[in-house]
Amino acid sequence: MAYRLRWEGHGVYRRFFDVVSATEFREAYEEMTGDLRYGGARYIISDYLDARPGSDLTDTFVGRVEQLTRLQYGGGPDIVHAAVATGDMLAHVRSYETLPLAPYPEATFATVDEARRWIARNPRPGWRTVRRQVASEAGSAPAAARATSRSG
Repeated sequence: MAYRLRWEGHGVYRRFFDVVSATEFREAYEEMTGDLRYGGARYIISDYLDARPGSDLTDTFVGRVEQLTRLQYGGGPDIVHAAVATGDMLAHVRSYETLPLAPYPEATFATVDEARRWIARNPRPGWRTVRRQVASEAGSAPAAARATSRSG
């Protein structure tokens, strides 16, 4: 295995190292999405700093993984994804980001610290929706309470 997954409080840190084959890339994806914690994940950090792409890790393969991700994302968690890459892996990461209809907000960084700072500034899109709903309900609650008290 040329990867390790580490579940953190609200997300997963995926570290890839050595030569990463298409099979290992897919295994890491399936292990992550197959874990019960994935449904509540808020972020993914994919660290490719110590990795090199295998000869079968082509743009076509990465595109297929993106399609699969998009299909699973429809009923999946509300995530932001930060990739950390330089060198040869950067081209693969960038090709993934340029594919149409990215399943979730993504960005690429040169360090894990930069990725974590970006995640902290980018709450899950679902949080923004819930916050707006709660704020609008809170704003209308006093008016509804006043109307009820007048009619009683």
